[in-house]
Amino acid sequence: MAVLRILPALLFALLSIRASTAAGNPELWYFYHNELDSDDSLRAARALIDRAAGVGYNGLVLWCGNTDRLGTDDSPLDVEDRMKGLLKYAASKQFKVAVTAVPFSNSVNALRWNPNWAESQRIVGAQFRVDAAKKRLDLMNSFAGLQNSGFESGQTGWFDTGDAGLHLDNQMARSGHASAVIDNAKGNARLRQRVKLEPWRQYHLRLSYRSQDFRGYSQLEVLEASDLTKVRFYAPVRASGTNDWRQVDYVFDSGDTTDAYIYTGVWGGNGGKLWFDDIELAETALVYVTRRPGTPLKVYDPKNPATVFQEGSDYEPIFDPRMRDPHPFTDSYHDPGPVNLTKKTSLSPGQIVAMDFYAAFPIPGTEQVSMCLTDAGVAEWIKRNAHGVRKVLPKGGGVLLSYDEMRQMNSCGSCRARKVSAGQLLAWNVGQTASTYDSEAPNAPLYIWNDMFDPNHNAVKNYYFVEGDLAGSWKGLRPDMTIMNWNLEKLHKSLEWFAGLDRDQPVALKQIIAGYYDTGDGAGAARQELEQAAGIPGIQGLMYTTWNDDYSQLENFANAVKAGWPAYERSPKRTGTASLVPVSLMLLGAAFAGSLWKVRSGKQSGKAG
Repeated sequence: MAVLRILPALLFALLSIRASTAAGNPELWYFYHNELDSDDSLRAARALIDRAAGVGYNGLVLWCGNTDRLGTDDSPLDVEDRMKGLLKYAASKQFKVAVTAVPFSNSVNALRWNPNWAESQRIVGAQFRVDAAKKRLDLMNSFAGLQNSGFESGQTGWFDTGDAGLHLDNQMARSGHASAVIDNAKGNARLRQRVKLEPWRQYHLRLSYRSQDFRGYSQLEVLEASDLTKVRFYAPVRASGTNDWRQVDYVFDSGDTTDAYIYTGVWGGNGGKLWFDDIELAETALVYVTRRPGTPLKVYDPKNPATVFQEGSDYEPIFDPRMRDPHPFTDSYHDPGPVNLTKKTSLSPGQIVAMDFYAAFPIPGTEQVSMCLTDAGVAEWIKRNAHGVRKVLPKGGGVLLSYDEMRQMNSCGSCRARKVSAGQLLAWNVGQTASTYDSEAPNAPLYIWNDMFDPNHNAVKNYYFVEGDLAGSWKGLRPDMTIMNWNLEKLHKSLEWFAGLDRDQPVALKQIIAGYYDTGDGAGAARQELEQAAGIPGIQGLMYTTWNDDYSQLENFANAVKAGWPAYERSPKRTGTASLVPVSLMLLGAAFAGSLWKVRSGKQSGKAG
């Protein structure tokens, strides 16, 4: 048979690929942010390529927000031309190049085409009452209020953590005569109150704070009382320096939590003073409500759920006016739009109805929002964008798939309808995206961040607002993908995981260590990262990764990588339950078995050799 004639060549090629890791010079990448919105920005980008090439860099990942506009009607042609020219210039310098795309971690650029594609959390049974004039539905707040929200009753309700450095201040207040103050705490200094919540409801949380010469980290959070790893809400309190009273407002979904703690204060100690006052909590509804097939809305009789009231005949179409703006996710709370009744409504004054709906949840402090993994509109957008990405890539140019820090997942109706775990859902979606790129940008190498597929990183239970367990997400990775590994806190274990040295993850993948991360010591970072890589096969090189656009350590990092690379190459490489060669043989065996079956069943055209 023909397949038998090519088997030796295929086997030799696979063995050669798998047996080699990164002999010789390392791949030395740098991560670069530039919107390429002017000729000056293009000149700066080319100058940095020249500088990087001079010290041995041979890989460039371009992070440009305008990439998310490629393939759409409003993609700026001048930016496309600059991007294409820059990548071609880098390739002419013998660089490997890749662009970031598929922004599932923060999808605000993609969501400008349809904000309703946002991954959304469900709200179940929010109750409304028909007003006396039979013109609108008014939300019924199920929450009676926090205890001692303004600290007028002393330490009641808030001071049970026993943390030092936390006091009542009867001289300073935003309202009334008292507030809570944290004054030069040596460690954690946290206020907290235990509250009862309705499950799957939307809540409005408000507090005011004031600071004087404050140094430290402060935040506000809502946690499941019986399991503090289940985060229902968190937001940093931006109190550095000296600030007069500031009021901040947030919205969150209670999920399945009925018993929760509200925490605020300081973590890890502080200098100066930080005051809190007027902490309030109330139920709300329809903030960032999403309307698409995967996020259905229903109004019904809570005593007889089979009695459903009709949008358009009983009540006017429901929407959040903010969601009709191409840039809606700009705050952490706003007053919801009204729910107006029609003139022919069947509802009566004083009647109580329940409402189920879905709402997006911008991550406070960043307004980060993820796209839905299952919506057909999102899949079509990725296809169009991939087609546009292909047009700017030089030959051999690749794509870094932006599956990283995905804090929302597996919540909306279309995702939950699949009845799979969060990990299984993510694995499926990665496969769909990879297939799209196979079709729209064939032969483009695919790179992917490690964290959402790494049990030593974010592939765990209760990851922020992801519903369920992310275990198994790694099963969506393909052997031809390269991992950009930024798990610097647990780097050795993480590198082992993706090298196929754990029986739970037997696929051996190539890896680039995405190092540095703005430590200020490029050489020291490179040395530490290479030490963690010792003995692990498949490491192709390292990437200088900065989120602060700081390239001051570019040369120091490169020189340390080149000096330390020979030691990595000499280190005896481990093998385990999943060595590099057996994975290839398994893949080859599967392909061979499939071909053999087709021949024997008479479904393969041509003659058998």
